[in-house]
Amino acid sequence: MESSFAPIEHMLNFRAKKQKDFPYQEILLTRLCMHMHSKLLENRNKMLKAQGINETLFMALITLDARESHSIQPSELSAALGSSRTNATRIADELEKRGWIERRESDNDRRCLHLHLTADGEAFIQQLLPPQHKSLHLLWSTLDIEEQKQLETLTRKLLTRLDQMDANSIS
Repeated sequence: MESSFAPIEHMLNFRAKKQKDFPYQEILLTRLCMHMHSKLLENRNKMLKAQGINETLFMALITLDARESHSIQPSELSAALGSSRTNATRIADELEKRGWIERRESDNDRRCLHLHLTADGEAFIQQLLPPQHKSLHLLWSTLDIEEQKQLETLTRKLLTRLDQMDANSIS
């Protein structure tokens, strides 16, 4: 079976033959990363959809679950998800509708609202995680431990460069 990346690779090879100074390796690596990211998201979204949730709601639940108090302010959720406050409100509305969180006023300041993970939300997370862990193990088992560590090191190195480029506005 031909790789789903093959059409892109064929196009790059064609382009490289036409243009002498074509930065083939850099473009190939960039396109491979982008393609893999897309495939990871597609796979993950299929798995989450089968469990009745999407990535955004999942990350919101995990963010709440990762807090010792299982509680967070909407503005903190917005920052954790990298989304607008309006979108965080929409996410909270959906989680509340499903019974996975509840909104509570702060004990110290009634103007301050907190989102609390409910027992149903905790139970849903506990039911949600094992199939995800199994799928992730299946995916990453194609690499041995040393390869996984190498990929992590290389990915972090590239991420650091991207962060530097963002900070310095290097093009």
